[in-house]
Amino acid sequence: MKSTIQSAILIAAMIPALAVADTGSPYSYEQIAKRYQSQSLDKKELAWAKMQGECLVGLKEINFRKKTKFDPIAEWTNLRSWSLLEQFPPCEVLVMIEVAKKTLDK
Repeated sequence: MKSTIQSAILIAAMIPALAVADTGSPYSYEQIAKRYQSQSLDKKELAWAKMQGECLVGLKEINFRKKTKFDPIAEWTNLRSWSLLEQFPPCEVLVMIEVAKKTLDK
């Protein structure tokens, strides 16, 4: 289970890069999946991985906003995000961090 989650996190972390990657590159997901068709993600798995990638972008948006002064809440959520990503998929972490940030901002 943990291996599956770690694999999903790795794949999801790569999705934003894939979005701008040259699909003609021999190392784009599309090209690799063609070479390893029996191991490639099915449509549901690919959709899940893309969603996790977008959730990683959401975490980045929360944690790395341009700021003119030190934001202790952003620093805290950044540290929590990394430790939580070792245990949960990115979208679950995004929900947790959104709730924490909203509560701490009060």
